[in-house]
Amino acid sequence: MKSIFLSAGILLFAGAACMAQSKTNHFVRTGKLPLVCGHRAGYYAQFPENSLPVIDYTVRKSKVQPAIVEVDIRRSKDGTLYILHDETLDRTTDGQGKIAELSDAYLKTIHLKLANGELTKEKILTLQELLKYAKHKNVILMLDIKTDVWKETLDAVHRSGLDNKCMVLTFDPAVSKKVYDITKTVAISCLIKNEEQWNDIQKFSIPAHQLIAYIHETTDVALIDQLKKQGIPVMTDVSENNKGNTEAMDKDYYRDLVKNKRLDILITDYPVEASEKLQ
Repeated sequence: MKSIFLSAGILLFAGAACMAQSKTNHFVRTGKLPLVCGHRAGYYAQFPENSLPVIDYTVRKSKVQPAIVEVDIRRSKDGTLYILHDETLDRTTDGQGKIAELSDAYLKTIHLKLANGELTKEKILTLQELLKYAKHKNVILMLDIKTDVWKETLDAVHRSGLDNKCMVLTFDPAVSKKVYDITKTVAISCLIKNEEQWNDIQKFSIPAHQLIAYIHETTDVALIDQLKKQGIPVMTDVSENNKGNTEAMDKDYYRDLVKNKRLDILITDYPVEASEKLQ
């Protein structure tokens, strides 16, 4: 009888182990081109940043599918979540003031501006509007949550049923843990520049199938190899505009970066062009 129970226990354990191993991270791109993400959806002069038109442009034009768009989330005085990078409205809209101190009634009157200051008819996008758009599009949302609205944002994602179409950026181990405590279904990007940061993240036991490693240009190849062996996708950013480049890099730059850093996700200011150059 004991041997029967022992055998059954071994089988159950083996089955559980197989199930655990079968949970692969769907952002791993082994043998495929990396996914391409538009920073603030993309830096294109004809569209306001973080707006639905630029999001839709990147989603439709990207040569690598699904397209990823990175967007920034902030909360209004009334608790509504909006897509806006800056703390204030001043740079990107015809409004003024901190969004956290402004009512929805006021924000509904505001219009977005182009990078050159030209006013458009576009309104500030809400997270709810974005999730509604994403539900039926071939897109992944990379959520850069700017203030402590992690739970509200993830609750909205969950209610929309878009857990598998979203990832959350975190740049501090304490925030990574906070997000993991909230969700076990949405992918979490953790900043892992070096072994010390990787050791900090490992303390939280975030499973490989939920984790994305946001590496740096200085990240050691041995650490990248270690992450890849564990089935953790690796991503980094190009930040063309921050480097003084107002257009996409040449194809060799993108291809060499992807090859040398073994990237699964490439974040760029010019996602359409980068996706073409990677072909």
